[in-house]
Amino acid sequence: MSPRRLHALSVLGLCAGVLAQSNATPGLDLRLEDTWNMAAFQRAGTYPSGKSALGFWTTCCNPGTVAIPFQAAMNPNHGFIHYLVAREADGRLEQISDWSYVKHTFGSNNDPSQCGTCAGPGRFSWVEVGCSDTYANSQTVDHYLLGPPDEIDPWLGTWNPQCSHFDQGEPPVGQSQLCDGVRSLNQQQANALNQSVLHQVQVQDADFATPNAQYYWQAGYFVPHEAEANRGDNIGSREFVPSWNGNGWTMSQGATLVHGSVLQRWSGASITSNTNGGDDGRFFIGVKVTGPVNGLYHYEYAIHNRDNHRGLGALRIPVCPTAHVLNVGFHDVDLNPLNDWVGSKVGNEIVWNSNGNPLHWNSLFNFWFDSDAAPVPGSTLALDQYAVGPGALTVSVLGTAPLGLYDEDLGPGCGSTMVPVLYAGGSPDRATIGNSTFVLHAANNPASVACGFVLTLTPGTTVLGSGCTLYSSSWAGLLSPYMAVTDLAGAATMPLPIPNDPAFEGIDLDFQAANIGGGGAYLGAFNLSNGLRIRVGSLISTCP
Repeated sequence: MSPRRLHALSVLGLCAGVLAQSNATPGLDLRLEDTWNMAAFQRAGTYPSGKSALGFWTTCCNPGTVAIPFQAAMNPNHGFIHYLVAREADGRLEQISDWSYVKHTFGSNNDPSQCGTCAGPGRFSWVEVGCSDTYANSQTVDHYLLGPPDEIDPWLGTWNPQCSHFDQGEPPVGQSQLCDGVRSLNQQQANALNQSVLHQVQVQDADFATPNAQYYWQAGYFVPHEAEANRGDNIGSREFVPSWNGNGWTMSQGATLVHGSVLQRWSGASITSNTNGGDDGRFFIGVKVTGPVNGLYHYEYAIHNRDNHRGLGALRIPVCPTAHVLNVGFHDVDLNPLNDWVGSKVGNEIVWNSNGNPLHWNSLFNFWFDSDAAPVPGSTLALDQYAVGPGALTVSVLGTAPLGLYDEDLGPGCGSTMVPVLYAGGSPDRATIGNSTFVLHAANNPASVACGFVLTLTPGTTVLGSGCTLYSSSWAGLLSPYMAVTDLAGAATMPLPIPNDPAFEGIDLDFQAANIGGGGAYLGAFNLSNGLRIRVGSLISTCP
């Protein structure tokens, strides 16, 4: 066989593997028709340090061409309803509910719907074509039909009743009955559990009391055998406003249901997603970048695992190797700081590892950092799967990454009480050809002192006394093109307009700033800023 034909067959085989979904049934399609009337039920603790169990009404309907099984446990052929609560505050959208138990459906009323003509009532154990079924918010908190989310494969929509929570009961029954496939969690056990907030969707009082926040809940369904292409309208979110009435939380809800991931509610964020081919489910990534402030951009990432069974075990974001990365942070859905993911810059990536705490399906984790590298959209972010299994080890998702290091920090200067900071500004804040707004800012100086901006003609470093570094190979190679007096905040600005002349394309200019007259680390008179390399041009590469 010729190498060309062998390559073609390899490509076709790869595409077939990517597109295949092992258990999809043609024509099977479920839609979340609505979710509404969120309410608080049981409480634990005392306000403002307690927590509440929450319930939600949901209606699903069948726009497909085949009936959807809603057969009661212990039959595994039924739907699963899941929920989460999120809050947007201070530029971050994060989940504030726990990874709660899932509602197992047990039948359908087959009411009229928005999905087509319902011939109802039909069969109780199926959502018939064109029909709908509704679950009340009180059913959301009834432990009789609440099961652990980790028992379910959300990608295939499968659940094994044998040895399940329902099989074992709570408290567990005797050893001989734990895995006999017979339901042991009875209504008496469930009624006892219903007096607590155990397993239900839980939110802490403090998370409902954040000033100037926006709140959303997300509800969704999945069922066995539904193709991934039909799942976009399985989940949706509504806005709500929580209010404490002295005895409990009341909720007023927004008017609009928005289908899809709750990340779509995040103001100013860009949302992308991908699956692990046909082998596992979808991750959504929201990215929001603000700044720069004093030369630093703030990056916020939120990842929502809709239905990926293997979970997320690591996040890798590309970054320029010489970029600064600081203030790295993380938020998950529990209150245990010992299992927080740890993030750091490793070579040309910013990496968070799961610390034994993967991002499970129906959960949302947050990651953030500051960097002097500007955002570049269309970059490839790597999401490493947590568990082994079929499919690739990594899911690649296009997003925004800190890959625009147009003004390169050469290293620190020195300061006796505070170290000056030199950074670029303008619209844009990079030295593109013809940028008349480009400037250099020197901050963190004493107020009302002289500030000199120096340019070296001989790039390099000279180590001075008192731990100071001059970013020039010699004193003789320095030019002092600009002097200014710092304002009351200790800031000074040097205009540096870039001519509209292609001859300047690709030039590097190394600057440093020194404040004079307020004392200093060097000779008791000077403080030196970091060195800053200005990369001039409109065609330069994003990373040095």
